[in-house]
Order: sequence, then C-alpha cells, then structure tokens
Amino acid sequence: MEELAEKQMNFLKKYAGLLSEVREAAHYAGEWYIQEQEDVADRLLTSISAGLLSYNPGNMTLHSIFSDNEQAMKKLEEFYKAALAASEIQISQGNTQERMHLLYEVFLPALEAWQKEVQSALQRGGNHATH
Repeated sequence: MEELAEKQMNFLKKYAGLLSEVREAAHYAGEWYIQEQEDVADRLLTSISAGLLSYNPGNMTLHSIFSDNEQAMKKLEEFYKAALAASEIQISQGNTQERMHLLYEVFLPALEAWQKEVQSALQRGGNHATH
C-alpha cells in the first residue's frame, strides 16, 4: 500500500470511529429483536445501514486508499452488500429469526471484517506518516 496522505489518514480515523458507532448501534438493534420489538429494531438497523451506503466501493476516497488492495476491496464490497440488505430490512418479508440472521450472520461479520481492513490501513498509514 502506498503512503497515505494526511487527508486520507484523517478520513480513515473518522470513518473508523463511524464504523465503531455503527457496530454498537447494530448490537443495540439486536437487543430490540431479542425483546421482540421488531419495528424498533428494523427502524434502527435501516437508519444506520442506509447511512453507510455512500461509503461503497465506488466512493472516491475509499477507492483511492484501497484500490491496490484486492482483499480490502472485496471486504468493502461484501460489507456494502450487507449494508444494502440491512437498509431494506423493513420492506423484506422475513420473520424475526431471518432478520436476526441478517444482522448477526451477515451484517456484523461483514462489518467486523471491513473494520479490520480499515484498522490495518490506519496502522500502515500511521507507520508511513512518521517518515
């Protein structure tokens, strides 16, 4: 990976913080599903995931940072697809169990895999920034 510019590093730091907040909110949505408050959980999950859709594989900033890393781009694509599915959960006809499957077996694992790539880029970029 090439050395990250200061603006890219600042973006990644803020983006990593956003992903952490999304993860917390997704777990909170899961709590609502467990409490059989599907409507509340759906609205929360839809809201947080819809906010992520602009951070897709075509996002210029993300592309400039990760385009030379095929594995990272694959993880971003998987996360984008999971976020898209989660953003449409209110219009899907699935039951609570299917919604929880989407959250815990698709969305959160994709989010966590993508977070690792972002953290790795931050660490590599931070190491380069000291030169």
